[in-house]
Amino acid sequence: MMLDSTSLMNTLDNINERFLFGETITQAEGLEAARWIISRQGEKGSYRGMFAPTPSDFEQGMHLFTGERLVSASAQHILGQEAARAVWLLGNQDPNLREAYDRAVSWMQEAPDFQHFGTYCCGRCTLAFWRHFSVANFENKEALITKGLQIMKNLRLGDGEWRTFPFFYAVYTLHHLDLEPAFTELKYARPVMEKYLKNSRRGVYTKRRLAMITKVLENQN
Repeated sequence: MMLDSTSLMNTLDNINERFLFGETITQAEGLEAARWIISRQGEKGSYRGMFAPTPSDFEQGMHLFTGERLVSASAQHILGQEAARAVWLLGNQDPNLREAYDRAVSWMQEAPDFQHFGTYCCGRCTLAFWRHFSVANFENKEALITKGLQIMKNLRLGDGEWRTFPFFYAVYTLHHLDLEPAFTELKYARPVMEKYLKNSRRGVYTKRRLAMITKVLENQN
């Protein structure tokens, strides 16, 4: 079952797993999940009126889809961005869902840091911003994300990773950006991905990382 009414994080993970592994999401499933997500709008713990994690999420601790742990306000922001992305993908043609979505994201186009630099507060939040911004109907999205990708390039550590950008969530995000600078960063990260394929262990996050990395490397060949 895709919807977990006790957890925004688990619901989003279930949705993103379906997308990652190419599994079908029926219209009924998608609308059910999207309608539940918008019911979290403005609830306690929401970021700027977006979609809030549940009490269970705060109790169990929150992680990115790729496994990196989330803390403090960044967790609320990132889950809000991922939730808005899911609502857009699953139900942007539904008038009620679209109205709730538009209210939740009205601040994003005017966010000053993003407008000037194409980045937002920290690496993790920037990646979530890019993942959502790139799929929805925002103005100048390619130019703004490209500007941010130049900053990401400048934060390379020289070994396939970056300062401030968590590696696996970065690769996951870059894989969904149809932009040449994103492809360039994925090529830079290739040695780390290849090493992970050889030395990975079992677990739900490992399964997701392996599927993601395999897709990225196949696209590069």
